[in-house]
Amino acid sequence: MTVYFAHATSFCGAVWNPVISGLDGVECVTWDFAGHGAGPTLDLPVDWRVFGEQVLDETAPGGIGVGHSIGATALTMAQLADPDRFRFLVLIEPAVFPGPYRRQENNLSVITSKRRRTFQSREAAKDHFASRDTFSKWAGSALEGYIECGLVGDGPVELACDPEVEADIYRASNAHDTWERLGEIEIPVLILAGETSEPIPPEFAREQTAQFQRAGLEVVPGAGHSLPMEEPELVAERVRRLVAAFA
Repeated sequence: MTVYFAHATSFCGAVWNPVISGLDGVECVTWDFAGHGAGPTLDLPVDWRVFGEQVLDETAPGGIGVGHSIGATALTMAQLADPDRFRFLVLIEPAVFPGPYRRQENNLSVITSKRRRTFQSREAAKDHFASRDTFSKWAGSALEGYIECGLVGDGPVELACDPEVEADIYRASNAHDTWERLGEIEIPVLILAGETSEPIPPEFAREQTAQFQRAGLEVVPGAGHSLPMEEPELVAERVRRLVAAFA
């Protein structure tokens, strides 16, 4: 049984390292989405369907999909395109919202476009990120994975996911009707939500869960939107259970 891991916006596949390290003996696959890490170039304006199409390119039918934020949305899009793609989905803080379905400026797009792009070294970047609230609860190996694949260059380094690209991803976050189609997914789904998440508060996660035919919700106490990097052992344990169940 292969488990496929899809990362969130601005990050890269290696942020899953602490989860994967807890899955000895399990075949795990991850990748960098277009516009992220070592992934292909992402054309602007962004269409989130590109990420769903990349999931289809990076995976084979019959596995388990584990996705975070946009990664969870991309897995969902792939499953809608190919109902035999996955046997089970673990959607962590999925970025799927009801209409109106259109591109629009929002707080994340405005803030992100002003994000710092360059650092004198990887160590300087690591110190910078470690001091930010977003990364303060991350497992050390998750942050190290981000420093490994989320930055490009030697000596002075810069973000692999350009802030202008990231900002446009956020502008396009609701320019697709995936929400309307969640009820078409027939396989079982587990949604993991952070108790303190701002983008996907637990009340909204419950509404998301209700859209699926066969979905359960687990709200993780004390976790925020970065749940997989904050609670990698919990995520790994849930995946281990699924692998055992489908073995």
